[in-house]
Amino acid sequence: MLLTESLVETLHDFQIRSMARSIDFLRAVEPSTKGQAFGTGFATFAGDGSPLTKVSGLGYNGSTFDLAEVDAFFADLTSNWELIVTPFTSKELMQKASALGYMPDHFETLLGQIADPQAAELPAGMTIEEVEGDLTEWTRVTDAAWMESEDLPSEPTPIGRIMAAWPARRYLGRIDGEPAASASLCENNGTYLFAGACTRPQFRGRGLQTALTQFRLQAAGADALVLVSALPGSQSHRNLQRIGFQPIYSELVMFRQAAE
Repeated sequence: MLLTESLVETLHDFQIRSMARSIDFLRAVEPSTKGQAFGTGFATFAGDGSPLTKVSGLGYNGSTFDLAEVDAFFADLTSNWELIVTPFTSKELMQKASALGYMPDHFETLLGQIADPQAAELPAGMTIEEVEGDLTEWTRVTDAAWMESEDLPSEPTPIGRIMAAWPARRYLGRIDGEPAASASLCENNGTYLFAGACTRPQFRGRGLQTALTQFRLQAAGADALVLVSALPGSQSHRNLQRIGFQPIYSELVMFRQAAE
């Protein structure tokens, strides 16, 4: 996939629009949710410790920024938050963030492809269903996978409920009727993001996420721009490349602890 200026602009626009669009949905389950634009960026607070508590797009393409404003937004809400840095973030932002105490934590690779859907190859005993209405079971499966637990929690966790409120289509994979894996499909302005992919520990290594990815490619439709993030070099990263996803660029995730 050729990284053109047009594609870079599409990726930035998708990220910011998606974050802004999510605020009202998230507030329905976490009333303290807040969102605010900062120049070319957008900051979201969706609970202390939530992966959605972050700021993205700041300093994009050399644009001006004010980290003090971002600090003021988060300071009374949470003890730490993420700053997402891409290859198109100004180097001045990274320099000033480091001086203020932001610490690099890890990289995530953004992969993409122009969808050419093929029939999903389901492992033996697997079925896939789109979940609408009551998301309790979907959320419990997602929680169990994130917590590395073979057992489903009796109730969805607070972070699980927040993730379930994100505007998306959701899919549940079963093995012989047992809920085993979950995944999401987010769409904004014709661009799609595959997210929420996780599998309960006892069902891993059986191709469930590959099947869910193929299933979501069908849902996105031919010629759609489809994106997904993965940890560099992970099994998920390799599996995604096997079914046509190409690395676009890596993002650096930095953490900021609120000033005393």
